[in-house]
Formats: sequence, C-alpha cells, structure tokens
Amino acid sequence: MNASPAVRINALYAALMALIMAFILSGCEDNKPSQIEWQLPLEAPEDPHGSHQVLVVPDWAAASLGDAEFVWLQKSTARLFPVHLASGAQISIEEWDIHLLGLASGLRIQNKAFLNDENVDNPAAFVSISRDGKPVYTGWLYAKFPELFGLDDPEWKVWLKGITLRPALEDGDNKGSLSSAG
Repeated sequence: MNASPAVRINALYAALMALIMAFILSGCEDNKPSQIEWQLPLEAPEDPHGSHQVLVVPDWAAASLGDAEFVWLQKSTARLFPVHLASGAQISIEEWDIHLLGLASGLRIQNKAFLNDENVDNPAAFVSISRDGKPVYTGWLYAKFPELFGLDDPEWKVWLKGITLRPALEDGDNKGSLSSAG
C-alpha cells in the first residue's frame, strides 16, 4: 500500500521537526558561558610599596642623618597633628607610635631594590608605625605621593610633609643641611 503524497509529506515534515528539536535541545546542555583566555582577569603586579610586603630599611637609608616632618590627620575631627622626628627617633600620637628608621632624598626602585638617586626628586622616609603596640605599617612614606602609599586606616591618615638631610659630620664640623618639602 502506497501512502498518499500528503501523508508522506506530513511524515517527512514530522521527522524533520523531530530532528530540528533534537538538535536545538542538544545545544542547551552546556549553558555555562566559557571564558576565552584573553577574557581572564589580569592579576595586579606585586606592589613593592605595599604594607603586606616585608620591607627592611636599606643600610644607606638608616645611615642618612636628618629630620622628617609628618602630618597626622584624625579624619573624624579633621584635627591635624604635626610631628617632627630626627633619624632613629620615635614619638607617640594618640594611640599611635611612629619610628623614623631611614631617609632618602631621591627614592627610586630598580629591580625590586630601593635606591637613593640624587637625580630623582622623590623625598621619602622609612617608618615603622604601630597602634597600641601592634605593628600596622612598615615602609616608605613619600612627600610627593602622600595618597598613594602609606598607612591604610579608616580613622587616620599620615603623610610626609618633607625631610631635611644633614651631611655626615666631617672632622667635627657640620657643613649645613639639605631640605626637601612636599
């Protein structure tokens, strides 16, 4: 028995529709978007200034003689606390202690090393800051970049206003000082 052409067309149409539905449904199995390699998030490079880094004051910075002027800002009251420290000295402000460990007239970084470059205008002070006896920040504070690096605290901000370097004493003679203010 031969089926009529209309029945054959309907059967062919139904088979084609079943095949199309199977193809469509098989494409929905993996509905998780896949990431293309160039879409992967970039990782930030290691920050040599970061407070999470274990930084040690360079010998040349610890040997630098001079003073540093800091300004502490209590954000909730907008009260400023100016602080003047000599090399190696420590002072307390409210619940904070700051210890001046080293100075640089022109700090720069090369191959992950901190260098004092007289051709660079980037005065900096290496400090250790603790709160209630617990270390909070150890590293460089910069006169030119007070917002970029330093203590990260919701209530307080500290920045380096400037440094004054004294040359090493020669024959018991003080030859003056070099000053840099931000």
